[in-house]
Amino acid sequence: MALALTIGMQGVSLAAQTQGAGASGWAPTRTHAAYTVGATFNGNATDQEPVSIAIALKLRNEDALQRYIHELFRPGSPSYHHFLSAKESIATYAPTQQQAQAVVDYLTGHGFTHVRIAPNRLVISADGTVGAARNAFRTEIAHYTRDGHSGIANTTDIQIPASLSGEVDHVLGLQTLNRMHTFSVTRSAYQRSASGNPAYAPQEYATVYHAGDTPTGTGTTVGLIGWGNMSNPVSDLSSMEQSQGLAAVPTSIESTSTDSSNDDSEQLEWAMDSQAIVGISGGVRNLIFYTTGLNYVQDPTTGNWSSQGANNSELLRAINLAVSDNTAKVINMSWGLAECRGSAGFADSAFQLGVAQGQTFVAATGDNGAYPCSNSNGSAPENGHYSDIDTRSVNYPASSPYVVAVGGTTLNTSSSDVYISESTWPYSGGGISSSESTPSWQPSSYPYRELPDLAFDADPDTGILLYLTQSSSSGIQQTQFGGNSYGGTSLSAPLFVGAWARLETANRNGMGFAAPAIYSYSSTFPFHDVTTGNNGYYSAGTGWDNATGWGSFDIQAVNDFITRTPGFVSATNPSSR
Repeated sequence: MALALTIGMQGVSLAAQTQGAGASGWAPTRTHAAYTVGATFNGNATDQEPVSIAIALKLRNEDALQRYIHELFRPGSPSYHHFLSAKESIATYAPTQQQAQAVVDYLTGHGFTHVRIAPNRLVISADGTVGAARNAFRTEIAHYTRDGHSGIANTTDIQIPASLSGEVDHVLGLQTLNRMHTFSVTRSAYQRSASGNPAYAPQEYATVYHAGDTPTGTGTTVGLIGWGNMSNPVSDLSSMEQSQGLAAVPTSIESTSTDSSNDDSEQLEWAMDSQAIVGISGGVRNLIFYTTGLNYVQDPTTGNWSSQGANNSELLRAINLAVSDNTAKVINMSWGLAECRGSAGFADSAFQLGVAQGQTFVAATGDNGAYPCSNSNGSAPENGHYSDIDTRSVNYPASSPYVVAVGGTTLNTSSSDVYISESTWPYSGGGISSSESTPSWQPSSYPYRELPDLAFDADPDTGILLYLTQSSSSGIQQTQFGGNSYGGTSLSAPLFVGAWARLETANRNGMGFAAPAIYSYSSTFPFHDVTTGNNGYYSAGTGWDNATGWGSFDIQAVNDFITRTPGFVSATNPSSR
């Protein structure tokens, strides 16, 4: 009876909303009902509860942008590697001010406050209430608990008035149950691996992947995207540089929030990202820590603690900040969420603008192999484990066609760090997307994107040594360099970022989005082909595969290849392929 009454009241509410839309009716968005399988329903959210939303607007002239991106990476094209400035990309492909204002007017008309338009007009943020969101987006919102975490979730697909269907793509922030998580694995009191290899200091990766005489990355600005307070990771990076005799890299922190953050829970993650990038690159021009900020809060239902900044609505704003800044040429994202648990595609418009501007976004593919979906009890599998149900999936944002997806390997070197071989790390994320289309640059028999594209060291047994400052909120027990070793695809992604930063510097930042060239020249590109091991379902083999992509590469060999390959960088010297 209570359930029938609830459904009946929802029906009345939706009927009232339908009348509020006027004669034009309602139109769908790409934000569907939240994934609540295995979650405990704790009742409908009350109208007075606060929500913060981020609306991803649709690109203008998207078909033309797709054609332009294709021409950007077609050797011989007049547009080859003619990357747009932020001003040019906004003027041609971002929503107009009038389109953005129409959405703003709609939100303010429904009681939302602090409505803000991003500089490139691609994202609109606002604060409001559950009641306002119900009316504005014709959805119902309820409370759920799962896996020790509680949050709200929209129980029906989100809609907008048909008059705004040309502007609105995604509406984020009406579910906080499914949050992004990082992909790192710790090996306590690290041991030598079966092959005798120890863990590696950050700068040793430049030897392992043979940077040779390739210039350091000091001509290229690099970014990483995360959440919480970045002060300790910045300090840890400085301490690592001092302890290892490395030159100090200039750093800055760019936050989407103006408030201070008490969230140091992911100190290890952002420290690993930054120290791996600096170690293998030999240093970059500037390392920008983009963060959503926000706080580490105690769940009133479960008593557990969680990061407010890990919601996709907040991370969309951070991603778009990196795009609208257009300062970082290579940007790392060591986090994600399985497509079966969340809404893939929410940042694709921002990534597309970034590609047109010559930026390379890089994402870790995940630490659950081919099985990142929920366990049978609804909990997320731990990093370094498979889900206990036989459902294959991939993680977003790695599955985006506009992102380089990096999987993981187990590394084998000599005692002097000379590269010998790599095999598949068993938990290297990889597979086939269920929603993201195959990009034009990726040959595939499937209509959907396949990943990974590449793979670097991820095995914590052959992982990285870090400098970490003691912090009770992050669980780091003492300040030291080493002690534990760390891995996961949260290591492999920044290793590629740092390697690509070196190559960008060597080629005057003229290469742009890495994926098209890597696939276009795959038959002759000097990859380290990984041919052994599997990720729980997909096996590595000769050439590209869903376990390790094309594998890793020798940095010096790649730079030599670029130098002797007409058209790889210069539009005035087209390829003879």
